Amino acid sequence: MAVLRIMLTFSATAASVERTNSALRFIKNTYRSTMTEDRFNALVRLFVDRDISLDYGAIIDKYARKYPRRMLFINPLLE
Repeated sequence: MAVLRIMLTFSATAASVERTNSALRFIKNTYRSTMTEDRFNALVRLFVDRDISLDYGAIIDKYARKYPRRMLFINPLLE
C-alpha cells in the first residue's frame, strides 16, 4: 500500500517535472535562508500542486473526528 502511494505521487509528465524545477528555483531564491528543510519541502509541494482543489469541509470534519477532545468544533462552511 505504501509503495502504491509513493508511485501515485511521482510526476507523470515532463510538464510537471518542469513545473517542479520552476518551483524549486522560485522558492530557493526567495526564501533560502529563512526556513528549515521540512518547511522548504512543504512549500515546494504546495507550489507544485496548487491546481488541486480540496474539499475543506471534509478536511475539517475528518480533523474534528480524529481529535474530538481538543475542542468542540463547528464547521462554518456547512452552515
